[in-house]
Amino acid sequence: DPAQPITIILDGPNYLRWSSAMTSFLKVRKLWRIVTGDKPASVKRPDETDDSFVDRLEDWDSANHRILTRFTNTSVPSVNMHFSRFDLAKEAWDFLANRYTSAVAHQYQLVSTLNRLRQDSGQSIDEFHSQMSYYWGLLAVSEPKWHSLSELISEETRRLSITSQQSPFIITATSSAPPHRSDNSRRPRCTHCHRIGHTVKTC
Repeated sequence: DPAQPITIILDGPNYLRWSSAMTSFLKVRKLWRIVTGDKPASVKRPDETDDSFVDRLEDWDSANHRILTRFTNTSVPSVNMHFSRFDLAKEAWDFLANRYTSAVAHQYQLVSTLNRLRQDSGQSIDEFHSQMSYYWGLLAVSEPKWHSLSELISEETRRLSITSQQSPFIITATSSAPPHRSDNSRRPRCTHCHRIGHTVKTC
């Protein structure tokens, strides 16, 4: 029920689920346009009294900070520690979107979410299958962006640095160095065909 308080706690990898729930929550409470910037801070009208303008401005500011408080209360400390530098809910929302919806981060979130999915008690097989299919569909249409092992390791390191909860999706890698090439300096080289592995006597 979108009208109910958000129970999902944003920890980074679950940004997609959190943002979807938070969007519905804010729309139900008619706060979404503040987040999108479509409803900016009030500006005094030419025929408006000072008291009337102050009242409208306080109403907007109250709504804006209710949203910021909701963001803080539904995220882990390693995430909400960044909100202190934002005065506008839109700024905090855009910060989260930029941080967690880059090409690599987006795919990482999808894989992490899929890996953590479990059938809830009382949830039917059809419902669980639909939930799985939704995330698999999102993953299928996202272009592969992890072109290098070093990029993937960098993303994994960044994820672990912003959350105190270890993701069940662990990527293990020992090195991003190129594959080892065999040393041919000690193998014989044919002076006739110039191939390695035999001599001219056996060519």
